[in-house]
Amino acid sequence: MTPAAPGPLSPEHPRPLLIAHGGGNDPAAAAAAIEARADLLEVDLWLHRGRFEARHERRIRFFPFLVETWYLKRLPSAHFGLEELLDLAAGSGAGILLDLKDGGDGTAAALHRLLRALEHHPPVVASSQSWAVLRALHDLIPSIDLLYSIDVRAKLDLFLSVAERDPLPRGVSCRHSLLTRPVVEELRRRGLAVVAWTVDDLDRAQELADWGVDGITTHRVAELRDALRH
Repeated sequence: MTPAAPGPLSPEHPRPLLIAHGGGNDPAAAAAAIEARADLLEVDLWLHRGRFEARHERRIRFFPFLVETWYLKRLPSAHFGLEELLDLAAGSGAGILLDLKDGGDGTAAALHRLLRALEHHPPVVASSQSWAVLRALHDLIPSIDLLYSIDVRAKLDLFLSVAERDPLPRGVSCRHSLLTRPVVEELRRRGLAVVAWTVDDLDRAQELADWGVDGITTHRVAELRDALRH
């Protein structure tokens, strides 16, 4: 289980890392993100019957549909999965940001089995709102970088209150509207990486970059690259 390159969050990589939002959720999105030279392809992963399915939507139990807040769609005959994404990204230079949606007991073990079976794979970072899953991942794959996913202020406050006593996280993947300069500076003072999501406004991306965030998740990888990495 040997990564093809050093971890994307290592200091040698340029900042801010540009992360393609949903860039690993289907083959076309992955190809476009790789073409745009994204540093990481973000993929939403659900564990279903032992296999990681790449999709943002939640399955409806007992019915052949997927549901999101504002829409419903029929379940596809075959799901693009993590195995296919890792194969597609191999040799591209892009890493994978896993957004683990399933907080079930088997998630960490299933990911460990999948990665262990591969001789080489693109660099992988794991993110989740399920802190229990990230802890289980650390026990099985101590080398993997873990980002606690934060979507509301209460979770950010909780993280800040316990982070100095918690050695596991490499950093946070945080809704950008929760980030201020003092928050970013405090997280970085503690040696934690800061990834902001989802940022498509160029002025906001520049502001976050000026504050020193380590990564920005966006739909506009190429444009942000031109604006921030010249």
